[in-house]
Amino acid sequence: MGDKMWSVATTAAAIGGGVMAKNVIETTWKFVTGSNSPSNPEDPEVDWGEAVAFALVSGAVVQLVRVWINHKSTEAYTKRKGHLPESVAS
Repeated sequence: MGDKMWSVATTAAAIGGGVMAKNVIETTWKFVTGSNSPSNPEDPEVDWGEAVAFALVSGAVVQLVRVWINHKSTEAYTKRKGHLPESVAS
């Protein structure tokens, strides 16, 4: 697998990770608050505290999923090729 193929595979995994992150965010939000996550936190009718809390939770989850996917895909590439992809090594 070349660097271009690795890049495509990582992008596809990131898209899947985005879907996974959305599900984790919605499930976590409902578990913690007992209500559905705000459909649009920027809506002025959404309480400011709720909007900020949602931004913090969703940002953290998305970033954790992104780092996890990139770490695992880089690990798989390195195991297969014996070296880091150029885009990571530079």
